[in-house]
Amino acid sequence: MQRNNNYKKDFKKDFKKRPFKKRHTRADFYLEGCPEGVKVPDGDSFTLEKALKYLKRQLKDSEKLFLYKNKRYYEKKSHTKRVKMQRAVAMQRRDDAIQRRMYGKNQCWLVMTKDGAK
Repeated sequence: MQRNNNYKKDFKKDFKKRPFKKRHTRADFYLEGCPEGVKVPDGDSFTLEKALKYLKRQLKDSEKLFLYKNKRYYEKKSHTKRVKMQRAVAMQRRDDAIQRRMYGKNQCWLVMTKDGAK
């Protein structure tokens, strides 16, 4: 059986190439000097979703979203001071409990005097 030498060339010509679709990189979405904004390179819905994803990430990294959420309701200064103090007391109690668990009741105190250690 004899094979045609142009077999591979003819085989490749039968298939149509798919249209080239540009893939956007992360740099295509960012605006220079504007950490709270992104640009959409084209009108494709997939590109818009990707731009929203990058926008959410930028807002999360710059902590702007956190600040907006905190300022949603007014909080009196006395209340913020009280909450801050309560958190500090809770942390101190937690640290003390960890120390007690680590060293237990068998604490050994050492006092240095002129006569030596007691």
